[in-house]
Amino acid sequence: MSDTDFPADLLELQRRWYTAEADWATDPTEEKRSAFAAVGAELYAHPYWAGVENRNKAEMKLKQAARPDTTQEPAA
Repeated sequence: MSDTDFPADLLELQRRWYTAEADWATDPTEEKRSAFAAVGAELYAHPYWAGVENRNKAEMKLKQAARPDTTQEPAA
């Protein structure tokens, strides 16, 4: 599987991760941290990753593809 052909659910999951990250940053409560961690765990365990050769490269491309403002560089 190509590391640039992302399933729609994976793209949506990455977008949810960005949203959860922003929510937690603006409201650093345990509830927001837990929500962020849950989305991160779901993203990490997505079955897509089993079919890529270079997960790091694919993750960077996914982050760029799902970023709300794709003109910005992904956060380090």
